[in-house]
Amino acid sequence: MLMIIDFVFGGDDYINKNHDVVDNLGHHDFRFIFNFKNKDYFFIRSTNEYKFVSICDEKFRILKSIATEEFTAWLQEKYDCQLESLSFRSIVGRYFRIYGKENLNERKPIQYFEKETAPKSILALLKLFDKYKYLKAYEEQIEKLKKDKTTLVDAAKKNFLPNISTKSLFNKNKKKIEELNVQLENLKKEIVTTSVDLESMVSKEILKLRREKSQLTIKLNSYQNRLLRTQNNIKNKPIKIGAELEQFVYYFPDFNIEQINKVEDFHKNITKILKSELVVVEKELKSKILEINIRISEIDKEIEQKLSIKEAPKLAVDKVVDLVAQIKQLNDENGYYTKKKQLEGDISQATEDLSELKEKALDEICNIVNVKMYELNKEIYVDGRRAPTLNIHGSKYSFNTAGDTGTGTAFANLISFDLSVLELTHLPALAHDLPLLKNIENAALENIISIYSRSTKQIFIAIDKLSSYDEKAAHIINEHKVLQLSKDKLLFIKNWKSDK
Repeated sequence: MLMIIDFVFGGDDYINKNHDVVDNLGHHDFRFIFNFKNKDYFFIRSTNEYKFVSICDEKFRILKSIATEEFTAWLQEKYDCQLESLSFRSIVGRYFRIYGKENLNERKPIQYFEKETAPKSILALLKLFDKYKYLKAYEEQIEKLKKDKTTLVDAAKKNFLPNISTKSLFNKNKKKIEELNVQLENLKKEIVTTSVDLESMVSKEILKLRREKSQLTIKLNSYQNRLLRTQNNIKNKPIKIGAELEQFVYYFPDFNIEQINKVEDFHKNITKILKSELVVVEKELKSKILEINIRISEIDKEIEQKLSIKEAPKLAVDKVVDLVAQIKQLNDENGYYTKKKQLEGDISQATEDLSELKEKALDEICNIVNVKMYELNKEIYVDGRRAPTLNIHGSKYSFNTAGDTGTGTAFANLISFDLSVLELTHLPALAHDLPLLKNIENAALENIISIYSRSTKQIFIAIDKLSSYDEKAAHIINEHKVLQLSKDKLLFIKNWKSDK
């Protein structure tokens, strides 16, 4: 019946652990009602399709089906136990201690199943006490840093990043970088000095060339004018001055025109005589003009070349580029090493911070649980027996009573722990099966039953032999019982325990 209640709470162990029921009865349905704030909610869950839960009306007519995960999420909301990264089944299932499950180990009260590791059990306890939300940010930070480191290392392995892997190589690169930087600075100074000297020298030479060109241009103009006059004389073209002379005589009647004409005739005759010599002069002038033009062209080219020499020599520039490339390569290699070490340091620091914060949270949990168990133990054992203690250190924990290794005490301690957790956390319900209760001495169990009855939360237990307990305990059990079975009143319509 407790397994059926667990099934109603969204568990699967009724299917996995009690398969003999389906084997003998075939698939069957469970109709059940949850009541929250005086309102009933109707459901059906079938062993045939147990991954779904049907929502029903008050006559159990199916309205729609939802996934079991959606159903348990709804229960988690209604029971007001929504905790960071903890599902409803992780909350409830761990504290439904029913025969057939693997959480009946009285020495490991926070273990959900046999192979669950201690760190996972401890983490679940942190979440149940709502301490995990303070640790989650650190875990996410550590996870991100680890991914960043993995990405960096993978990139280096695939040669996407230049890299080194040892401290000695890092120091060797660092020393080499310092040497190359000194070389680079010295070369820069040399380039600047050379550039300034070169610029000064070039400026003086250009000025000298421009002066020479200016003088040559003056000569060129003179030679070109002389050449023009010489060529005109060689052509010996008569000058038409008749009209001008007639105007002149009009104003000066006594002027001797005849004398002027004689002079002109003389000039013409002289020109004819000197023509051969003028031709020689023309040739010389053309030669000089050509020489000057050639020299001026040469000067222009020299000036152009010298004006283009503004940067350092090419060899010096190539050397700078080579040094910068070497320095960058070494810096990139050391940058990988530095980044990797930084990430490792950040991971280590974040892990250390998380460990300290986790230890503090666990100490707080152990303290309040141990105080509560101490209070309950005084009610369970009125003879002043020692209370159990929960101790968690790192990834390990212990739960026991110092000096008492008895079976009955161990199971009473387990129940004391569950009742403490029920009161201190959002745990909505717990279930204790007969194997836990039957090993506890009667007087202690009678007190436990009294504690059960005071709880405002749901507690499901299976118990027998009421005649063994005092009248008060028997009265409480009878008052709260919802189901009583016997050899004549079976849970199912069929008994498959015997061959009959």
